[in-house]
Amino acid sequence: MNSETPSRDSLLALVNRSPAAVSVHDRAAWISIFARYNVVEDPVGSAAHVSGVFDARSGRRGAGPLERFFDTFIAPNTIQFHVERDIVCANDVVRDLTIEITMAEGVTVRVPMHLLYECQPEAGEMKIVRLAAHWELMPMIRQVMECGRAAVPVLLQLGWRMFRIQGLGGMLGFSRGFLGIGMKGKDAVHRFVDAVNSQQAVRVFDLFTARNRGIRCPVGSAAVAPDQFVSQCNGMQMRVEKLLVAGYTVSSSVTLEMGGERHQGVAFFEFDRKEKRLDRVDIYWDREGSVHVG
Repeated sequence: MNSETPSRDSLLALVNRSPAAVSVHDRAAWISIFARYNVVEDPVGSAAHVSGVFDARSGRRGAGPLERFFDTFIAPNTIQFHVERDIVCANDVVRDLTIEITMAEGVTVRVPMHLLYECQPEAGEMKIVRLAAHWELMPMIRQVMECGRAAVPVLLQLGWRMFRIQGLGGMLGFSRGFLGIGMKGKDAVHRFVDAVNSQQAVRVFDLFTARNRGIRCPVGSAAVAPDQFVSQCNGMQMRVEKLLVAGYTVSSSVTLEMGGERHQGVAFFEFDRKEKRLDRVDIYWDREGSVHVG
């Protein structure tokens, strides 16, 4: 097997190096799994951390944004990954999980999440070029506040740490994570699923922008137009749960039944910011966890 077609096990081994490094607060080990040029969106919707290009804060090209992300959000906390399912499609890994974050004694939050790792070969080994964390910022902040008095110094320290390490621009960029498609996006996802399950191509088509980027199912295959996707479903039934809004993307755990098989996966529904309609749908599933039904 060549470097262009990595094995499922090798991709999962790469991804598993992330929680291993996070658990022992090893910044160098965590940074080493990323490509020279990489993007971290955490949460999706906030300003991206882009490494490899010129970094104004450090005055050089390199991993400055990645280092500052680690120092701001990972180093001060104890983080545990509770993984429910891993999906591998092409060179991508999607992790359906809950992250448990202990910020201080008496302040622990559990954050439902979908993590997307986009990987590619670099210098003979696979590296992560994009990490996209899909989770809801406001419910997490609400959990912290529900911890009572213990939450006050935690929030103050977080704000000061962000200002000191990320700067005012970084704080404002992070606050963009509070914006997005909201409940309108979740409603559109439910309408999409209902229309697909009832094989109503016109209803599916109407949910998308005129110049949409189509649907990939699974990711790794060519994108098809929304109405064409319905015609190719062949009686497929879709069920979504654990819907999370991050910016203008809704992610969901998804179950697909088609051709006598049941597939578990994760879907990402991306919306156009201006029109507030669907622009692209990416559905990840692999045959590793598929089961025969009927």
